[in-house]
Amino acid sequence: MAGKKPCHLFQLGRCKNGNGCKYAHVKDAKFKRKACINFAKGTCHRGKTCTYSHDQADIELWRASNDQATTANASGPSHVNNSQTVFKNWRYNIPQEIGTPTPLGSNLGRFFKQAAELIDGDAGRMQEVIVLLASEGGVQRIIELLEQPLDKVHPDIFTRLFDSQIIHFLQVITHKNVMASAILRPRLTTIYNIVWGEGGQQAIKLFSAVAQHLQTLRLMGQEEGSSTNTTAIHAIECALTALDKLIEVNTSAQVHDGLKRVAEAFAILFNEPMTDEVRFAVKPSQRHLRRAEKRLGLGQAIPTQSEGKQHNGDRAFFTLERPGPGRLNIDGVPRHDNDNVDIREISILPTTLEIQFAGAEYLPLADPTQWHIGGLEGLLDRHFRLLRADTVGQLRDTAKTELARLLSPEVRDPSQQNKQRTSRAFVYGNATIVDVTFTSRNGIELAIGFDQPKNVQRKNKNERKDWWQTSKRLSDDALVCLLSSLGSAIFLTVVPEPKTPKKDATKGEQQVPIHKQYDLRSDEQRAHVIVKPAQKDGIGLILSELSSGGNAHLSLVEFPGVLLPAFQPTLRAMQRLSETLEVPFADVLAPVSTTANPTRDVEIQAPNYATRPDFQFDLSAVTTGGKVLRFTPGRDVESVAAELAQYSSLDHGQAEAVVSSLSRSLALIQGPPGTGKSYTGVQLIKILLAHKKSCNLGPILCVCFTNHALDQSLERLVDEGVSNIVRIGGRSKSDRLADINLREVVQRLDLTKTEKSERFRLTKEVEDEVTELKLILRSMSELGSPSSIEEYLREWHPRHHHQLFSNIDEEGFITVNRHQGSELQQWLNAVPWDQGKRRPVAELENADLHQMTARERRRLYHSWTSKAANRVRNKFDRALGAYDKAKEELDGIRTETDQRVLRQANIIGITTSGLARNLDFLRRVNAKVLLCEEAGEVLESHLLTALLPSVEHAILIGDHQQLRPHVQNYDLSTESRGGAQYALDVSLFERLVQPQDILAHPLPFCRLQVQRRMHPSISQLVQETLYPDLQNAEIVNSIPDVVGMRRRLFWMHHEQIEDHAGDGLNTSHTNSYEVEMTAALVKHLVHQGVYKSDEIAVITPYLGQLRLLRRKLAGSFDIVLNERDDEELLKDAGNGIEGDPPSTDVPLRRPSVARGTLLNALRIATVDNFQGEEAKVVVISLVRSNKERKPGFLKTPNRINVLLSRAQHGMYIIGNSDTITGDASSKAGSVEM
Repeated sequence: MAGKKPCHLFQLGRCKNGNGCKYAHVKDAKFKRKACINFAKGTCHRGKTCTYSHDQADIELWRASNDQATTANASGPSHVNNSQTVFKNWRYNIPQEIGTPTPLGSNLGRFFKQAAELIDGDAGRMQEVIVLLASEGGVQRIIELLEQPLDKVHPDIFTRLFDSQIIHFLQVITHKNVMASAILRPRLTTIYNIVWGEGGQQAIKLFSAVAQHLQTLRLMGQEEGSSTNTTAIHAIECALTALDKLIEVNTSAQVHDGLKRVAEAFAILFNEPMTDEVRFAVKPSQRHLRRAEKRLGLGQAIPTQSEGKQHNGDRAFFTLERPGPGRLNIDGVPRHDNDNVDIREISILPTTLEIQFAGAEYLPLADPTQWHIGGLEGLLDRHFRLLRADTVGQLRDTAKTELARLLSPEVRDPSQQNKQRTSRAFVYGNATIVDVTFTSRNGIELAIGFDQPKNVQRKNKNERKDWWQTSKRLSDDALVCLLSSLGSAIFLTVVPEPKTPKKDATKGEQQVPIHKQYDLRSDEQRAHVIVKPAQKDGIGLILSELSSGGNAHLSLVEFPGVLLPAFQPTLRAMQRLSETLEVPFADVLAPVSTTANPTRDVEIQAPNYATRPDFQFDLSAVTTGGKVLRFTPGRDVESVAAELAQYSSLDHGQAEAVVSSLSRSLALIQGPPGTGKSYTGVQLIKILLAHKKSCNLGPILCVCFTNHALDQSLERLVDEGVSNIVRIGGRSKSDRLADINLREVVQRLDLTKTEKSERFRLTKEVEDEVTELKLILRSMSELGSPSSIEEYLREWHPRHHHQLFSNIDEEGFITVNRHQGSELQQWLNAVPWDQGKRRPVAELENADLHQMTARERRRLYHSWTSKAANRVRNKFDRALGAYDKAKEELDGIRTETDQRVLRQANIIGITTSGLARNLDFLRRVNAKVLLCEEAGEVLESHLLTALLPSVEHAILIGDHQQLRPHVQNYDLSTESRGGAQYALDVSLFERLVQPQDILAHPLPFCRLQVQRRMHPSISQLVQETLYPDLQNAEIVNSIPDVVGMRRRLFWMHHEQIEDHAGDGLNTSHTNSYEVEMTAALVKHLVHQGVYKSDEIAVITPYLGQLRLLRRKLAGSFDIVLNERDDEELLKDAGNGIEGDPPSTDVPLRRPSVARGTLLNALRIATVDNFQGEEAKVVVISLVRSNKERKPGFLKTPNRINVLLSRAQHGMYIIGNSDTITGDASSKAGSVEM
């Protein structure tokens, strides 16, 4: 029996239940006291008896999260009390009664000035000010300001109005924390809508007058030699920030000619000559103006690639005409309802018509001259379509097969249901929707029942439970599709069971989740799974299915290992980027129409924050002996790098990479195996953090593709003493990072007064709508029943209701009906069927029911059921809209606290998919620096979405000569003869340093050149083939020999044929002989007593071989799998291989994966998922051994590179050397050993 949970009140010293407490009175190591606010204000007198924390770190976190500067707090309680007094007095100026309030007149300026001062205080005060300004009384004060004749007053009078009123109002509505606040977003929108006014005339009057006034100001001071007029520049920035936001929240503003003239008037401000200092100071204002112009359609159109196209004359080419997307298809007819020119209109998951479409989809080529749209928009279009084809394409093809079977009556035999299984998918037949409900967390939830798999029906309950858990089928968040014989497809995800039942906010009763009624294991014949719609349009399909009366045959298709969060957020983010086009470095990332000149590198400017006049980077954060070293970006890079290498732990290549990366806004570092690219990244971060405050950098974004790589990166930063790191995402395996997870840190924050009241209000609102929606769903399930018709007639046709359901018949006699619905049936069947005159339904609705023919009665009845269904559906849609709105605002409160923490972080660690998932609030954090490790392994689409609009400095560290990004569809990869034209697996890193596009220039990059991992005899294998300039550090010469082995490097050749002959490109292969040899060698190495099992790694190219190796070695060792290998094994569950059928009754031993590091665990991995890893001894099973001499995966130089560069002390290869070196394309990449 599990122990009691620690008592929360006991931790605070406030529990009065003693031994009778149902919680344990023990010290909880995870418990953290919240900061004492009174202590922070200097007013706590409880000392050690205080139940809140007086720890300085907690106090600083509280101060930081509430945006209170140290200077403000230093003034003590008198400052706090004064602020409270000012707020109370300010609040009295907001009218309580709606009507015609007394104008503030000359005090209006003081009112807005105090508002601007108040929002500079803590977060709670800021929220209260904006909430009051957006209230009806606050709106009256804004209208009082806007209704002044601003466009008619004398310039001198307007100057006084601007300085005393307008500038303070603009400061309030453009304050960075107000603009970034999620909880204030609806209030801020209200304020901007008031500014917009009726038809926009009010806003045009305001901003026209402001622009005219600002044109009279000088950007430089009046005195000769004076630098910047900061007052004027601040006013311009406030005005343009407000204009930009106004156009963003009002779509009608984007087509208003008056605002276009306003934007043109603001553009004049930047025409006067400027010093470097002024030019730097006005950049934020110009950025807002450019964004406003783009939304208004005033910017220069992005050139398409068809204009000014030039090709290299030395090479012949042939261009095939290819049909475009949507209306650009042949004859202008789209392929199906989801085939659109604009990617923003494409549903991410396939529609039913798309699933049924038999032709080829439109896929953009790598050649930008062949795109249907050019520039940045074309780049986003290409990567959206290719990523969607790679991820959603496999779902579409699988669903197509099963849907075709359902639509063919001759094969709709229930006995055959469980025999249907397509590639990487499971099909569960005879499915039915058995229950539906609505929850505050997930929205609509369905219980779907289906036949238990045949081999599970013979098991008892415990065995069924073990089978479902071991197989990992229909596990939490799994993606499934409900297919109907009526021709519909609904994508759903499996809903995890709530850990603790939720209480009803209104009644205090504990809600019983639907999981308690339905599960996979309880019934030997039928299994049940709880699911929810994967996207919003699925709700409509579900309601249609519910109202179909259960006449359709349904199948549930599972796509094992496919998780929607892995690709849906990235695709959605790209759709949003396609609308805003707010991607930094667009001029470099998007193809341009220039003549190719591969010998000339593109010049990359310094990051914008480093262009301030007289700015210098201070490198002292990484130098030794107190050496002070500064440099100006872009100047004397070689000499500064040499000096940095002399006075730091960096070698010359690393020092040059650091200095060059600081000088380039888009920096690329190539790190061959073992050259310390991660260490170089850490040193860069330390230097950047030293400039965080002076350059207003915000937190540095550290982005990795996998959770494992992210954990490693953040642990290195912790080792280097970097503080205030926040990790976003719950899939960390590191104990060391547990306390810096965002969810953990946020728990230490107190909600503000506004947040508490809003949470209470919105929680109740959500629960009210959930209750309403449950009732509507219940009535929806009863549609067509006599009771539903009676209810409909009672509300909408009381005369007909009286005629049908009263107890007086048409003869005037009192009747007794003992069966519900008998009145309705009697009325429908009371007269014989006839061919009489047919009156329209509109006439029948006012006619006597008893004077109708049988045909008319049927037609009127069908009209009732149809209209009743429509009204219920309309009620559901309205209630759902109210729920969505309240839920979004409620989620915004959590976002608000998240942002308060992140704004104070030094480092934000996140995966690329996690970043896409949290894109909305991360855009508000104002991070100017992004660093991505293993960038050569990241799909370009993931990096494009990671480049937030605020990013001014991106550092990509990787190696394009190691593994490329992994793609699901082989036909889209460069390894495929046909896939090379799409080149989806070419990373952004590779495209920039080695562009395939003849119109693009390669970007400058730095290459690290000293490796510290491999013994020279091992590094020689990659030096001779891929890295001729790679040098060995002195330390690798002293690496000891491998104990128990005569040689540290050996290829054990054999000629035992592999288990599965065939095409090695898309089928997993195994070799049982190599499994036995590998296991024997590993045991021999461990038995020497020198190497722990975690210092040995077993690598193979094939997932099938990995499965057999795990099975063989699991009896002797704990096995650790890379997270990506574990996911791939789950995906491959649909592809049974010899020795491991998917339906086996013998459960596989799951790998022993624990948080932290397993000290005695053996690592086994596929080559593709071992990049970035290393081990003292590496054993490699090559698998392929065939008479055709087909090497399969190993004909790719990138994969061979990774394979041969993981070992430190020794490497042992088991394989058929004739097969591996037999293919002409792989011979060049092979090495004789």
